[in-house]
Amino acid sequence: MTPPMTAAWHGRGLHVDLTSARATDVPLDPDVARAYLGGRGLGSYLLHSRSLHAVDPLGPANPLIFATGPLTGTGAPAAGRYSVSARSPLTGTVFDGNSGGAFGVVFKRLGYDYLLVDGALTAPGYVVIGRQGVSVREAGDLWGTDVPTALRLLRERHPASEAAVIGPAGENGVLFASIVNNRGRSIGRGGLGAVMGAKRLKAIVVEGDGDLRPCPADDERFRFVVYEATKMLKSNPITSQALPEFGTAVLVNVLNQAGAFPTRNFRESQFEHAEDISGEALRKGFTRKRSACRGCAIGCARRTATATQSGEGPEYETIWALGADCGVGDLSAILEASYACNRLGLDTITAGSTIACAMELTDVGLITSGPHFGDGAALAPLRSEEHTSD
Repeated sequence: MTPPMTAAWHGRGLHVDLTSARATDVPLDPDVARAYLGGRGLGSYLLHSRSLHAVDPLGPANPLIFATGPLTGTGAPAAGRYSVSARSPLTGTVFDGNSGGAFGVVFKRLGYDYLLVDGALTAPGYVVIGRQGVSVREAGDLWGTDVPTALRLLRERHPASEAAVIGPAGENGVLFASIVNNRGRSIGRGGLGAVMGAKRLKAIVVEGDGDLRPCPADDERFRFVVYEATKMLKSNPITSQALPEFGTAVLVNVLNQAGAFPTRNFRESQFEHAEDISGEALRKGFTRKRSACRGCAIGCARRTATATQSGEGPEYETIWALGADCGVGDLSAILEASYACNRLGLDTITAGSTIACAMELTDVGLITSGPHFGDGAALAPLRSEEHTSD
């Protein structure tokens, strides 16, 4: 039986133990929810309550926590995001990443504030959460598939659902593997996709779009605040014009002119080819469709295409990491490398920074046959896949 909802929280979490394949509803202390506000705060509290310093990041005891905030699933602008927390296998620290898309909203409307995944499976599987309960399914045929394929197959099996999945990078323990939902909506930093892979967990599926929305304590006042916040977004030139028109890549020229654009493994702060990889260049030559995360009035996401491939993004961070940081001014090469990272479930920022590091090591003579700054062919191993992201 669902406990009474508070103004901003449902008052319960879901604990799934993969080792025993058991799911348990756990009450959420209202004092904890208020003291550790939002998905990040709640995730951090739950992690610290587990003596995380003694946990192997890739071991079964590392809890993986999907948490929403008090506004998730409401009409507040840009309130569709969710957080994932765990001990990072990349840094060894308590780590949090967040993502847009629809996953967080659908999960929250099923009546939960957070999901804690514990233990590990002995064979590849995925978790399904719906109004009828929780189950663990086999995923042998999904294991090894890339992100778009996994999302498509799961949607075919579970219509009207959303899923957070890993790709081959997470399955193989890459320490900067990401968790992806809604095609290119990624939790990329910290290697949380590798945590899922270590648990042999291919995906988490949330079925349906439940009607268990958080209820504001003062609905009239809440709607007024939402109205005012939306009005501010529409009147601000950044959120009403720049981001919708050019996406987050609008920052390329802005930060390059300010001398704060990461270039050649952060050795420089301005890039001579910034204009060629800017948001303006992206819009003119590659953008096919504007899109938005659920509940977002800004719409800074992009559907793009090169001569041979198509996919989501790239965001500003991807452009500097795979572009300026590597000294690469070929926007087509950057896009195709970004698409490949999204297919494999790789964090584009760490991927680009790793390549840039190899380029610097080559330039100073510590690597004898590595890539050089400006060498767009260094991205070819990523770009060589002939898939088209869906």
